[in-house]
Amino acid sequence: MEPNVRLVSLPARADDGNKGSFGCVTVVGGCENYLGAPILCGKAAYRVGCGLVELVVPEVVRNCGAPGFTEAIWNCSAFEAGMVPERGNCVTVIGPGLGTAPEAAARLPSLINSASMFSKLIVLDADALNLLSRTPDWFETVPENCVMTPHPGEMARLCGMSVAEVQENRAKLALEKAVEWHQVVLLKGANTVIASPDGFYVVLPYATSALSMAGSGDVLAGIIAGFAAQGKPAFDAAWLGGEIHARAGLFAADKFGNPYSVMAGDLLSALPEAITMYALSTQ
Repeated sequence: MEPNVRLVSLPARADDGNKGSFGCVTVVGGCENYLGAPILCGKAAYRVGCGLVELVVPEVVRNCGAPGFTEAIWNCSAFEAGMVPERGNCVTVIGPGLGTAPEAAARLPSLINSASMFSKLIVLDADALNLLSRTPDWFETVPENCVMTPHPGEMARLCGMSVAEVQENRAKLALEKAVEWHQVVLLKGANTVIASPDGFYVVLPYATSALSMAGSGDVLAGIIAGFAAQGKPAFDAAWLGGEIHARAGLFAADKFGNPYSVMAGDLLSALPEAITMYALSTQ
């Protein structure tokens, strides 16, 4: 088992492009208790270059979040119908702030099914993973080659094991499950692992507590989706997303002079610097 060491370039951007040139991200999630998660995800997708972001959320999220996120399209009717709207060149993120209430569980299968028909890639994050883990053989119900972004607790639930067992050999487990599930698996945590169903994997060389806060994963999901919307394949988008997310955490900690004070919104502000420095490092 050898790690993948190739570099992944940033998506190309033509000077004469338009919003349609840079793809669409649809974020499905949010509930009364988790108003900010889909907003963080959508803002991250925009911040890494996506051309259009649509939030499929309940009305309570739109009513609270729309004044602070005027760049987004808000679609509450699709959320109530449990459907992902049809849009060209679109990547769908399902899960940020969705919650695990019975109504969320009932809505998830139709969301995944419609996303599989209308999206070029699905990113399954957060509560989408928690809900899936409740179903035996859940991986047989999910389209192949999604990007799954579990933290160790979510990975433990998906695998039916303890968190300690997940952490014992993160790279081996992530790769085994990526192959078994036919998914791209990004196992979050110190030295994030990204594994492909083709048998490749990357272990990122970053460990910082600046990323250890609520909302950090929502930002990561949006970064991955934003890069995928611009044409990066699933594994490359996940690798590049993990890299840029980690660098943003380090830059935010450096700005404040410590890792204690970083909030998820600070990662959004640090993304431009992370992208700039990554571009310079890969020239």
